[in-house]
Amino acid sequence: MINRDNWKLTKEFLRDRYKYDQLSPKSLRLEETWLRYLLEWAREITFDHVDNKNLKFTEYLKSARLNGEEKPFSTIYTKKVLATSRRFFIWLRTKKKGYRNKIDSDFISTLKTQRFTYDFKEHEAIDLEEVIAISKAPVENMREKRIRAAAVFWFLSGIRIGAFVTLPIRAINLEESSIKQFTSLGVKTKFGKNETTYLLNIPGLIDVVKDWDDLVRKNLSEENYWFAPLSPETCWFDKDIKEAGNNRTSRAYKDLKEWLEKVGLPFHSPHKFRHGHAVYSIKVANTVAELKAISQNLMHSNLSITDGIYGILSREDRKNYITNLGKK
Repeated sequence: MINRDNWKLTKEFLRDRYKYDQLSPKSLRLEETWLRYLLEWAREITFDHVDNKNLKFTEYLKSARLNGEEKPFSTIYTKKVLATSRRFFIWLRTKKKGYRNKIDSDFISTLKTQRFTYDFKEHEAIDLEEVIAISKAPVENMREKRIRAAAVFWFLSGIRIGAFVTLPIRAINLEESSIKQFTSLGVKTKFGKNETTYLLNIPGLIDVVKDWDDLVRKNLSEENYWFAPLSPETCWFDKDIKEAGNNRTSRAYKDLKEWLEKVGLPFHSPHKFRHGHAVYSIKVANTVAELKAISQNLMHSNLSITDGIYGILSREDRKNYITNLGKK
């Protein structure tokens, strides 16, 4: 059974994260899930005594899943759980009276992934050929036409899905290949960042985006969403919906999955299109300035973040680069 006092402390921590660190509701839900592993691990033992548990938290995470699956977490997911746990215990030591002397800093330092060893796992990312196939796949209705344009847009822009589904038409200027990801326009960006980002100019792909852009501009105002809501009755644009609901992201995910299955193409989640944008861009970049531009276009705070997440080469890419070193 989970200790109630522990649970109350995690709730207070999350309130502080919202109040002082201004975490978005989505980020708060994620941290709440990650802290749930900590609560399940501690069980009835209070947090000021968990460093005495026989089963260390890092070991517990190797087989801990809330959904009952047996496969281990990915390294990235494990790092996020441990980072949130470290942040929580540091908060306990500094903010809550009586915990500084009860929670050892050496215990906090153990909450890291150095002891984890995983087999190399290829990063899944959609490639250009797959996106071209998507751009040429047949569509039979407005919903399919919308999701095809959306998928191509994700690859060309590298935009996060949460920001994409909240883009008003006026935030997009295809003549300048620009996207205004501004919170003042209602765009829900990660950490509330504001940036003008740009689309890759790949012939054929950009035409699919332009066709949809022309359609929404002819029938909707600039305040409406580019990923325009559709009426289930008429299967046409629903002009009355001007605020994004909580299910917009899942709607795009489901539409993509259903349509790709219908046309016989492999499914990739919306984030894999962002990954594909990054991997493709990094591969064709020739200078540090171009790499910096890619990083800023992904709205990363520095180039090391981009390289750490998307710069890991596949086995095949590594083989080609290494075996061709020194050749003209």
